[in-house]
Amino acid sequence: MILFCLFCIVPTIAEAVDYWAPWVTKTTTNSATINWRGECDGSGSIDYATSDYYNHDQTFEKTITSQTTARYQHVQLTGLEPNTSYIYKVKPSGDEDAFSNRTFRTMPVSGPFTFIVISDSQEGHNYTEEKRFKYVADAIAKEPDVLFILHGGDYARKDDESLWTIFFQVADGMLAKSAIFPTIGNHEYHNPNGESYPPTAADHYRWAFNMPLNYYSFDCAGIRFISLDSPDPNNAHGDDPHTSPSLAQRQETWLRDQLDNTMSGTFTIHHHPIWEDGRTTINSDLEPWEDLYHRYHISANFAGHAHTYQRFLVEGVVGVMGIPYFIVGNAGGPFVDLTDTKPVWYQFGTTRRLGYLKVFVDPANNTATAQSVIVAYVNENDSNETPTVYDPPVIDETVTFPLSVKPSVIEPGGSGGSGGGCFIATVAFGSYFDPSVKILRDFRDTFLFTNHVGQSFVNWYYKVSPPIADFIRTKAIMKTVVRIILLPAVGFAYLCLKVGVLPTLLVLLFSAAVIYLGIRRFIIKAFREWCAQKQPSGLT
Repeated sequence: MILFCLFCIVPTIAEAVDYWAPWVTKTTTNSATINWRGECDGSGSIDYATSDYYNHDQTFEKTITSQTTARYQHVQLTGLEPNTSYIYKVKPSGDEDAFSNRTFRTMPVSGPFTFIVISDSQEGHNYTEEKRFKYVADAIAKEPDVLFILHGGDYARKDDESLWTIFFQVADGMLAKSAIFPTIGNHEYHNPNGESYPPTAADHYRWAFNMPLNYYSFDCAGIRFISLDSPDPNNAHGDDPHTSPSLAQRQETWLRDQLDNTMSGTFTIHHHPIWEDGRTTINSDLEPWEDLYHRYHISANFAGHAHTYQRFLVEGVVGVMGIPYFIVGNAGGPFVDLTDTKPVWYQFGTTRRLGYLKVFVDPANNTATAQSVIVAYVNENDSNETPTVYDPPVIDETVTFPLSVKPSVIEPGGSGGSGGGCFIATVAFGSYFDPSVKILRDFRDTFLFTNHVGQSFVNWYYKVSPPIADFIRTKAIMKTVVRIILLPAVGFAYLCLKVGVLPTLLVLLFSAAVIYLGIRRFIIKAFREWCAQKQPSGLT
């Protein structure tokens, strides 16, 4: 009898653990996808209505039934109204009362909106997500009027069912109110069998979010959001994928098409940062993206991976404000220390402070305001300590920046370019931020943009150089050749910036004269010696 009871109880317990409360993805002005995880080979239905309808009638207006039989369900609601709050209830087969009512809001056609950015919510080696990420998720759940959440990757420490279950349990409150737009991180590939095993296929990420590709875009109120794929499982140390030039280049053409838009602004997000504390140079693997960011002057870039909060203001086009780059890797993963080695673009950073980035977008005024919200702090990077909570959360910094900036140094209607137009030099020297490229850029700004002849030359250069630069980019030997050819120009530009054009020209003319006289003297001397050798012996 006892054995029979155990057989009855165990399936009930297992089934309860299997359910993942619903989450919303892929919201648009007129549609949304409702996701949940239920029983094996299950299905279900969704009751839904606008919040106004439900609150007035205390009942749902419509029902849609899942057309697939699977543990992971992804059901699209269509025919929705823009900028409208909806209440829905998922009824999984086997237990129609497993979930309570939840809400989401469709995208507005225009007008202001607020979104949240988080990344790296995974557990540490010495604590679970309940000890850190839960504080962040609970604080986000209390935020009013959040339209959606951007997650920069690393949801759980490994591609493991039990760890992903914890993520959805901990994130339940915030996912009950707002849609989530995911980005893949390196931990999505981490093998539950251990670091010595190869990367997985990021199964739980794909099952949960039903993403056909690891990169995609969506639009909201005239603003474009682009999520890119930075961890390359073909470039892994053990089970840990890193960035690679080939992965970035495979997305380059698609990214260019997404950035070449008439939107009021563009945000990008990817897991690995382009700039970060601990080094002074760019992540060269992601340079193709960086070049495009400056060519089209995006609104801002978000990343994670470095378990800190960092902000950079990266110069792009001359005469306009730089692009803000945010690292928002403080949602729960083991923190790392900030170092004294930083890129020149570094503005602000903190560590061991749990939080998220809250961004208010106002297209009508061409502004976005980002607030670094801190909900708690810890004393150790990776410990099981209970965080000290800020109630209410505190604002570490507030940054306002333009959504769209049009370069004014180029002829009206013209376009700038990658890194303000230094296409060939950027490719040859490997980075827009290489010191040699900066010298050429400063020379252009100081001497060429200040007169009509120089401006005409620059505009002509901007028209003819991009395809040349694209060709050079694909040929390693061409990069070396062009770099050697450009070195004299870099030297000339450096002298002009230090002492002025006229003194530099005088120095060059003097140097040329000295070289000419030296060569002339050498040739005359050599000729006389040759003549002396040819003179018959015995003649005086």
